[in-house]
Amino acid sequence: MTKPLLLGVDHCHLDVDNLSDAIIWYKDILGFSIVPELAFWDEGKGPLTLEDAAATTRIALFERQGRSKGIAFGATGEQFLAWLIHFDQHKIKTIIADHGVTFSLYFKDNSDNNHEITSHDYAFINTNIDSARLYTK
Repeated sequence: MTKPLLLGVDHCHLDVDNLSDAIIWYKDILGFSIVPELAFWDEGKGPLTLEDAAATTRIALFERQGRSKGIAFGATGEQFLAWLIHFDQHKIKTIIADHGVTFSLYFKDNSDNNHEITSHDYAFINTNIDSARLYTK
């Protein structure tokens, strides 16, 4: 199954409970994979750099060193709705926020980090979100 694409963000540092489990979660749910040319930095507890399928977003994972803030990923309106359906298929709880000029989709990873997918394609999402919600029910 093809994962929806994201826009933006170079990389963010994230603390995770278990590096091996986090690698699997980010691969299976968001379509990320290890960046081979940066893998040498990992000494078992990170940093381990992963990137999305479009090679536009990178994250550096560290095995629990504190509590990290989440990432706000960018998306087109079509990508935003595709992520809504994708998360529903994986039974990942989401919260949708209509900010009047943007939409945000909030979710947590398997280490309880909060993340967000934001789209500035407000008119497109506002027009099409009801049909996406029908698909997720």
